[in-house]
Amino acid sequence: MRNLTSSLPPCSPTVEANAAPALNTSEFSGRLLTLSNGQPGLRGSLRAQTREPAENNGRPILDFLCSDETLDRFDEIIVASGWKLENYQKNPVFQNAHQYGDILFTLGRALNTEVRPGGEGGSAALFQRIEFATDVNPLAKIAYGLYRGKFLNAVSVGFTPLRWENGSPGTTFRRRYLEQELLEVSAVSIPANPRALQLGLKSGAVEEGDLQELAAMLRGIRTSTAQPVKSSHPFCGRNVPGGAELLQLAHAVSRLLQRF
Repeated sequence: MRNLTSSLPPCSPTVEANAAPALNTSEFSGRLLTLSNGQPGLRGSLRAQTREPAENNGRPILDFLCSDETLDRFDEIIVASGWKLENYQKNPVFQNAHQYGDILFTLGRALNTEVRPGGEGGSAALFQRIEFATDVNPLAKIAYGLYRGKFLNAVSVGFTPLRWENGSPGTTFRRRYLEQELLEVSAVSIPANPRALQLGLKSGAVEEGDLQELAAMLRGIRTSTAQPVKSSHPFCGRNVPGGAELLQLAHAVSRLLQRF
């Protein structure tokens, strides 16, 4: 019989009602990390279908339908109907690569986040309507083009497990999350996907001018991420957390500009 486990201990008078439960580190094999709000949790990727809503009135808005109840690389399943969204909705930002230390990583915001039908076989799915900050952030403009052109088709979520069941010898999964609190939603790391940049540029989903603007923003961190960014771009001029990812992106952008 499957072992149905809840990580919610009895509430202590000294613990806030919405505080994260204590999670068993050994049970999660060292996978726990600190999420953007300081709570311990996990991160994982979800496949996402994207479409441009008809009523966007020319704004850079995309709908994401995340429906991935298949096994991930940890042999785990996230049940879409189990998402708890209240805390995420207090600050529904859409980041790049789960970087929260600087506004240049903010790609946009979620106008709507809910669980609705629409997954495989009519199952529940996590739905988001994202407005990208294309007017002020060149990285957001490129991310919008890549998702709109179908060159990126996944998002990454950060969550705290609330209730789960462990698999048995007769199941295909090691663990299935039945309830989980959503705390972060992020674009997959654009620096880790330089081929998407290349294909997006070839197809016209990303314009060369967008890359040039992004290159100007990143130029100051190409030699050393330990120094303040030297750039006239309004997002720059300070030490940048996550500089390694931006350095990787800077090199990818530079190579593309040399080729086209």
